Amino acid sequence: MIYRFPLRDVKDMLLNQIGNNFFKSIDDERLITKHMERTLERLERNISANDNKYYWRLNAAGEREAYFDPLHTCHWMLFLYLTANTIFREEKENPTAARIVCDKIYGQMKTVSGCDLYYEVELPETFTFDHPTGSFMGRATYGDGFSFTQGCTVGNINEVYPVIGRDVQMCTGSKVLGNSHIGDGCLIGEGAVVRDEDVPAGSVVYGKTPNLKIMPRN
Repeated sequence: MIYRFPLRDVKDMLLNQIGNNFFKSIDDERLITKHMERTLERLERNISANDNKYYWRLNAAGEREAYFDPLHTCHWMLFLYLTANTIFREEKENPTAARIVCDKIYGQMKTVSGCDLYYEVELPETFTFDHPTGSFMGRATYGDGFSFTQGCTVGNINEVYPVIGRDVQMCTGSKVLGNSHIGDGCLIGEGAVVRDEDVPAGSVVYGKTPNLKIMPRN
């Protein structure tokens, strides 16, 4: 992966942000450093699967290669989520300290992006978002290739969350709620509200439950 800035600068940027906006702790650098390698592995895997032109550059051999720019706010949000989620998943020696660091990183991500993506939410290994301001991603089941943009919501009804298949795309302002099952390859149209619905694979969805319009995507 091509880095716009050295990794030391990336880590310093994160430590400065959470230290200035919250408070400094000796556990911040220790835990972020400990889990950085695994975070970067996940970051590269995710970015490599993204066709957006801002996520790749041509390397010295003239080949397309994953590119990480911490000054691109979507890149930075992705890095913050993966850092907190990786620490939460994998830190077994001091989970209390891990929780504090993760809470600070989560707060920083909301400050940077305006997106509510909690580190306990398990997004798939490959997912994308574009201009995600105002979006909320709840504790649903997400398939690889999931994508969303601004103003999207995936939420629960009576503590029941949706199940979302592979390569599902949520357009601006769309919502998937409750006991909904979204098949592979679906597109949830702009402003659509899917509530306790089963949507077949390969569908385009418009409108709002109970007057949802479901059509073949191709």
